[in-house]
Amino acid sequence: MKGKKPTAVITDGAESMHIAIGRVMPEARHRLCSWHLSRNAHTNLNSKDAEKAFNGCMNKFQTVQHFEEMWEVMLQEFELRNHFWTTWMYGRRQLWAQAFFGDVHMAGMSSTQRSESMNNFVKDTLGAGKKKMVDIVPQMDRAHMRLRNNQVRDDFNTMNSFPVIETHLEDLEGHAASTYTYDVYKWVKKEIMKEKFLVTKGFQAAAEDDHSVHKMANFKRQQYVHEVVYYHGRLTTDEEALEEAVLPPIMVCTCNMFQYKGVSCRHMFMLMKQENMSKILRSLIMKRWTRNAGSVCDIEYPDGQNMDKEALEVSSMLKKEIARLTALIEGLVKDSEQVHVCDPQPERTGRVIRDLVVVKKKGNQNQETGRRPITCSYCKGAGHNIQSCGERKEKEREAATQQSVREDNLSSVSTPAKKVYHCGKYNGPGHTARSCKNALAPSNSK
Repeated sequence: MKGKKPTAVITDGAESMHIAIGRVMPEARHRLCSWHLSRNAHTNLNSKDAEKAFNGCMNKFQTVQHFEEMWEVMLQEFELRNHFWTTWMYGRRQLWAQAFFGDVHMAGMSSTQRSESMNNFVKDTLGAGKKKMVDIVPQMDRAHMRLRNNQVRDDFNTMNSFPVIETHLEDLEGHAASTYTYDVYKWVKKEIMKEKFLVTKGFQAAAEDDHSVHKMANFKRQQYVHEVVYYHGRLTTDEEALEEAVLPPIMVCTCNMFQYKGVSCRHMFMLMKQENMSKILRSLIMKRWTRNAGSVCDIEYPDGQNMDKEALEVSSMLKKEIARLTALIEGLVKDSEQVHVCDPQPERTGRVIRDLVVVKKKGNQNQETGRRPITCSYCKGAGHNIQSCGERKEKEREAATQQSVREDNLSSVSTPAKKVYHCGKYNGPGHTARSCKNALAPSNSK
C-alpha cells in the first residue's frame, strides 16, 4: 500500500475488535455496521416507526446539530427517554451516526456487506463437506476467473453504453453519465432527482475572499437547513514561480456527503442549477469513480536497491514459501491423475499422500446402501411384497373355488310346485269362482 494506513474500519460491534483497532490502528476511524444496528433496533424498539426514526438518525447526511435535534424528537415521540438500549446507543453515537463521519472518506460504505458477500461467494463456490487441497485450488481459480469476468463485463458495458437521460437537469446528468461508471452514475442520478425537493432559504456573498454562502432545505423539513459555500475560481500569483496560477472553483456542503461518499450532493446540484452550470465542477469529480479509473492503480514497485533490509528478508521468505507450496500442490495433482494398479505390496519410492481408507460403520449394514429390506405386509415375510406373495394368491384361489361350489349348489335345488286353483262353483281347474267364465256368461233361463 506504499506506506498508507487504513483510514476507517467497519466491524459488527465486537468489543474485542474495538480494543484491537484502538491499539493497532489508533489513527483509523472505527464505525459499527449499520445492518447489525438495524437488527438490534428491530429487537429492542417497540414499533416500526421507532425503527425508522432510529435508522434516519443513523444514516442521514446531516450535521451534528441536526442529529441531536432528530434524536430528541425521536425520544419524545416514542417515549424512549428512559429506554436502556437507546441511552446506551446514544453514549456510543460517535461510532455509528453518519453525522460524526463527515470528515473521513469511506466510499459510501456503512456496513460489512462487502466482506460478508465475498465470504458467501467463497462458501457457495467450495460447497459443503470436506474438500481436498487438489480440489480447492482449481475451484478457487475458477471463482477468481468469474470475478474477473464480471469486472471485465461491467467495464465493457460502461465504456460501450450510455444511459437514458431522465431527470430535469439534462446537461448535468448527461455529463455525469459520460464521466462516471454506471454504478456511480446511479448515485449521482439519485441526488439530481432529489434536488427538486429543495427550496432556497438564504444567500450571503463575501467580497474579501470571493465566496458565497447558499442556504437551502427540503420543503417538507425546512427546519433542517444546509449551507453550501461556493468559492469562485480566480487567478493568483505564485511568489516563487512568479507566474499566475488558476484556483479552480470549489463547493463545500455541510452535509459532508462529498467527503464521505465522493459524489456531489443534492444541495450542490441546486447551486449548479442556480449558477447555470452545464457540467459538474472538476473539483467535485473523484478520479476513482470515473471511467478511466484504471490508471489510478498503476503502482510502481521499488527495486531491490531502494528497499530496506527487513522488507527484502520478508520478500525472500514469501518467495521460498510460495515455491514450496507450488511444488507440493503440483505433486498432489500429478499423484491424483495417475492410475494406480492394485498390488498387495506396491513399491513406494518416497512419501506420497494418498486418500484415507474409508472404514465401514458399525450397526445396520443396510444403511451403507441406503435401501430398506423388502417385507411383505400380508404374511410379514422377507424378500417379496404383497403383490407377489404366494400365500395371498393361494388363499385367493381357495376362496374363489368355494364361491363357485356355493353357486352350483344353489342352482341345483328344485323350485316348489305352483298351487293349482279349482273353481268352487263349477269345480273347474285352473281358475277360481271369481274368474270363472261360466259364472260370468249371461244366463239363458229367461
